[in-house]
Amino acid sequence: MPDELRSLRLVGSLVIACGLIAGARAQTQPAQKPKIKMAAAVPINSVEGVDNFNAYCAVCHGSDGKGNGPAAPAMKVPVADLTTIAKRNKGRFNSAQVEETIKGTGKTPTPAHGVEEMPIWGEVFRSEDKSRSTLRIGNLVMYIESIQAK
Repeated sequence: MPDELRSLRLVGSLVIACGLIAGARAQTQPAQKPKIKMAAAVPINSVEGVDNFNAYCAVCHGSDGKGNGPAAPAMKVPVADLTTIAKRNKGRFNSAQVEETIKGTGKTPTPAHGVEEMPIWGEVFRSEDKSRSTLRIGNLVMYIESIQAK
């Protein structure tokens, strides 16, 4: 009987040790970023700022513009809170700078937006006529201005 008891204790100790090792490994391994399925942007007919924001921006910036969209955790850099643009610029909302950021033509490159335009905009806006694209972006800038934190 003592040998059986010793064997049970040994097995029990091994089970506990394995559990502790597995728990420690889970805590020390770096968290992996979630994978986001890439899909082409689907063109919408509306040129309204809120509609375009919801269709093309909310996936990263969140429906409230605070940088908490479903794709945000997968980004290499934190997604900007668009509701604090004016606050970060001493209470001033610079429409021209926001437009340049959206287009990717600003002086300060925004890594998440790519070289020429935000990734999600891509072909949707390049394939339409320039005046319609300009209207969409202008309305989007006005919408972003409307969601600035007070």
